[in-house]
Amino acid sequence: MKGMLLNCLLLLLVSLPVRSQYAPFPNSRVAEVDGLGIHYRHWAARGEVFRGSVLMVHGFAGSTFSWQEVADSLMTLGYELVAVDMPPFGYSDKSPRINQSITAHAIRLHRFIHQEFPGRQWHLAGHSMGGAVSQAYALMYPGDLESVTFVAAALFAELPRGEHQVNFLLRLSPLRFIAGELAETWFITEKRVEGLLASAYGMAPDPGQVRAYLDALLVPGTARAILSAPAYHQEKKKLEAAELAVPSLAIWGEADTWVPLAGRRNILERMPGTKLLVMEGVGHNPMETHPEAFISAWLDFLDGISQRKEG
Repeated sequence: MKGMLLNCLLLLLVSLPVRSQYAPFPNSRVAEVDGLGIHYRHWAARGEVFRGSVLMVHGFAGSTFSWQEVADSLMTLGYELVAVDMPPFGYSDKSPRINQSITAHAIRLHRFIHQEFPGRQWHLAGHSMGGAVSQAYALMYPGDLESVTFVAAALFAELPRGEHQVNFLLRLSPLRFIAGELAETWFITEKRVEGLLASAYGMAPDPGQVRAYLDALLVPGTARAILSAPAYHQEKKKLEAAELAVPSLAIWGEADTWVPLAGRRNILERMPGTKLLVMEGVGHNPMETHPEAFISAWLDFLDGISQRKEG
């Protein structure tokens, strides 16, 4: 009887959402989309000339912090910027029942942006996992976009609808709750985060970068929600890379060992008109480790889009 009661309690805890109430930055905002709290940051454009709106999506285990230096610079050049924490990452909702598939993220992002910033067209950018979300968005909602930029992106050639359906019993397992609690207590540590960032960056991170990633990962419920992802993963639409019809740029670090360019070249070749820019000696996070060179390269592309539009 005690064992049954314990299992029932654990199942209840697994099913409870963990709503993030954090607003860690001066420009933090929270929107509710499909019943989920979405944390985002908004940088209003400065300068005499408005140059466009930019929407930025982080990679796996990242947050809006990943784009901070880029946003701070582009804001002063006349761009409006929005960076979003995709649930359950950063300071967004920690519900363990979130569909974290690529297309589900893209649909959620589409609803968010039309709810909070209606009437705009966007220069979309996605890093790593966020690059796949951006690819899906560009394929599903091309009319929303002026351009899309893939940064060390986990690009797909094809995405079948309904991929990775999981047995319902997996959703009931209390082990996910236990594993999540253990991960938050024992695995997500400053030393481990520092080591992972050093590997991704290709250089030692500074203490502020380590702290920013660690703080976001330690928000209660994050690990549990990540471990719950396979139980609710379901792609909503079949997509093919070759159907991309949005002006696109791919930026890659030549020394990226996390998502090596060699493994994505064949996909890039399927995407008509996608320009490839390789940054020599740079790792997986060029917008954080080499922001000036990254911004310069990206601005050349964005300016080219603007000139073609004006012409």
